[in-house]
Amino acid sequence: MSSADGPVQFDPADFGTIPSSRALRQWMRTTRRRHADRSFWQIFEDIYLVLFTLAMAGATGGNVVHHLNNNAARCTSWSCGELIQWMPWIIIPLLLATTLRMLLAIGPVSATRASGFWLLATPVSRSALLRPAYRLVVATVSVAGFVVGALIWALLGAPLLEVLGVAVLISALLVCTAMVTVWAQQTTPRSRWTLRVADLLLIAAVIPAVILAFHKRSSSTAGSSFVGVQTYTDLVDEYGHVTLGLRAVPHSSVSSSGQSHVLLLLGAVAVVVAVVLAFVTSRTLAGLSRTSVIAGGELLAGLAGAASSLDISMLGDVISGRHWRLKGRVRSRRGRGARGAAIVQREFLRVLRWPRRLVIGAALLVVPYAVAGAGFHVLVPIAAGFAGFVAVRPLLDGLRTACRSTGLVRALGMDLRELRVVMAVVPGLTAILWSVLAAPAIGDGAATFAVAAGIIAGSVRQASGRPPSYGGPLVTSPMGAIPPGLFSQPARGFDLLLVCLAPVLFNLSSTWVLAIPAFVLTIMFAIRPKTD
Repeated sequence: MSSADGPVQFDPADFGTIPSSRALRQWMRTTRRRHADRSFWQIFEDIYLVLFTLAMAGATGGNVVHHLNNNAARCTSWSCGELIQWMPWIIIPLLLATTLRMLLAIGPVSATRASGFWLLATPVSRSALLRPAYRLVVATVSVAGFVVGALIWALLGAPLLEVLGVAVLISALLVCTAMVTVWAQQTTPRSRWTLRVADLLLIAAVIPAVILAFHKRSSSTAGSSFVGVQTYTDLVDEYGHVTLGLRAVPHSSVSSSGQSHVLLLLGAVAVVVAVVLAFVTSRTLAGLSRTSVIAGGELLAGLAGAASSLDISMLGDVISGRHWRLKGRVRSRRGRGARGAAIVQREFLRVLRWPRRLVIGAALLVVPYAVAGAGFHVLVPIAAGFAGFVAVRPLLDGLRTACRSTGLVRALGMDLRELRVVMAVVPGLTAILWSVLAAPAIGDGAATFAVAAGIIAGSVRQASGRPPSYGGPLVTSPMGAIPPGLFSQPARGFDLLLVCLAPVLFNLSSTWVLAIPAFVLTIMFAIRPKTD
């Protein structure tokens, strides 16, 4: 074997001095500034508009959260105490699992194809080149974790010190989780095992939600049989005596202050651990392969393109396409049946080849049970409808591909209307099973049927929708000229879901709750979807 077949040895005497990453980034920054065609004031105007919008939205949202925090703090019932007791066991595993899955789907450390081709292939230190993207991930996760933790505990009526302590603790935990994803990104087996841990965390979040919902239902049933005791308790409270019965005693200020200080101490310890772990992980960035880093950059570019077209379905397609490209190949299986039966069998196999989507769909059962456990029984159907929509929609990739490809429809030899019915069998059965499992939280058979019908109708409509239309006159907006066909993209699918749930939300009779969703399903599957 000649020396040309071996790896290239970079000798400074032959190729010149290898620049440092800092010098290379400084040269790139100088080159970009030389080609800049916008003045400082033009850039400042855009930044000012963004900051002003964020300030207005933050002030409005902060006022709403403050009002809800005061209302929740005045709640001293038994159900409020149970909710505060069980909520950490639901929220924390859910946040950890969501962080693991989202970051592993992106990378989390990513780079563009140009950077991967021109920079990562050079002898320049790969750790130094990837460190800015790594720091951006750490900063984004820490800020997002702090905001989400503060909002959740503020809505539960916690005092300010407790909200601050929980927010710091959750932020540090999510940063540690991000470090785990960076470590897992370096090899495929690590990523596979990390995803399994994320699935276990999703399942772990469902268990306390189910316990809370059934405990809430049993306590409400028991409370209805002790009306006399509760009335006597109210009378005793009116005269200032000691509270007895089912009403919980609110926490004292001393115990609340002590708990807040403990949370702040735990948050400080978690921050120290997160900083040390972030420093240690930053020294292992050289182990990241160019394939995984570039794949994350391509995914972000695809997501940005899908978001710019306001096509929600395309977001799922981008993630699905990346999954199958990384998977590479699957074991082929012989089909069974003919025409519609064969397509149903192939769709069933398609779902089984990516079983993690079923795990995520099962974990989304936490949403209706958590809402029911929180006492918002009026909102349980709509929460179950949207959660079921998110669980079932990824199973309709085959229908979306067929509706976007006229040649594939002709090759299958079926009309597009018949094809939509056939390809909706497996997702429809999944939606029915999901609704049946959520029925104890929904609490009514007619409402459960409306939820299942809304999930099927909404997900099928979104999957079989036409591509975004860029024709027609442009509409002026603060973001520039926008084609009017883009405005209907985000609402497609959710409109039928809300129509099916409208009788439940308006508390109509069971006849209307059954008739309107059945009518929506009949009309949708009877009409041939448009392809142009």
